[in-house]
Amino acid sequence: MKTLGKSTRPIGRQAANALCLGFPAVFLLGTTALEIYQPGYNRLTSTISELVWGPAGWLENILFLVFAITLALFALRLRTAFIPLAAASLGFVLIAIFPTRAIGGEITMISLIHEYSAQGIALALPAACFLLAKKLDNNEKHRFLVTCSITAGVIGIAVNICGFLALHNESAWVGAAERLIVLNGLFWLQLAGIHLWLLQKDTTTAQPPKHYRSSRFSTAPCPAANPVSTAATVQNDTSRWY
Repeated sequence: MKTLGKSTRPIGRQAANALCLGFPAVFLLGTTALEIYQPGYNRLTSTISELVWGPAGWLENILFLVFAITLALFALRLRTAFIPLAAASLGFVLIAIFPTRAIGGEITMISLIHEYSAQGIALALPAACFLLAKKLDNNEKHRFLVTCSITAGVIGIAVNICGFLALHNESAWVGAAERLIVLNGLFWLQLAGIHLWLLQKDTTTAQPPKHYRSSRFSTAPCPAANPVSTAATVQNDTSRWY
C-alpha cells in the first residue's frame, strides 16, 4: 500500500502543513492589497507579476519566494510528486529574481526568463496533481487527496489552454487566465494541507498512551538478553515520524 513519504523531522512536516493551510489566504490578501494601491491596474488585463512595478512591488517578490518555499516543503512532505513540485518551486524563485517587463516596456532576456518560468509553473502544477493521484490511487486513506488532485489537474489543463490562447493571441483577458491558474494551485494546496493536517491529527490521536514503569520494579528482561524484542520495539517507535 502506497503512503505519503516520511518527513525527516517533525518540525519540517508541521511547517509544510502550516504553510499549505495558511499561505493561500496570505497570497490572495497580499496581491489584492497591491492591486488596490497600484494606479491603473486591471485584474483582467494585467498579470500578477506586473504588481512588482507598483509602489510596494517588493512585497510581491516576497510572496513569490514564500510560494516557492511552500512548494519546496510540500514536495519534501509528499515525496511522491517531488520533481514537478520542485520544478514549480524553482520557477517561483526565478520569477521573483527576474521580473516581468513593465507595462509598455520592451522584451528583454530577463522578461523572457520570467515568462518561460511562469509557463513552466503552469505546466508543473497539473503534472504534480496527476502524479500524486496516481501514486496514491490505491490507498483509501488518501481518497480525498486523490480526488482533489485529479480535479485540480483537470482544471489546471483547461485554464492552461485558456492562458496559452490568451498569451499568444495577445488577448485582453490574459490576467484573468493567469489568476485562474494560480487560484487553482492555491486551492489544491489548501485542500492538501487540510488533508495532511487531519491525517496527522488522527495518527497522533490513535497512538495509545505510554505508561512508564520505574526500572527498579521492572520485571522485563535486559535488552541484551532479548535482541529480537528490542529491534521490534525500535522499529515500531518509528511511527512517531509519520
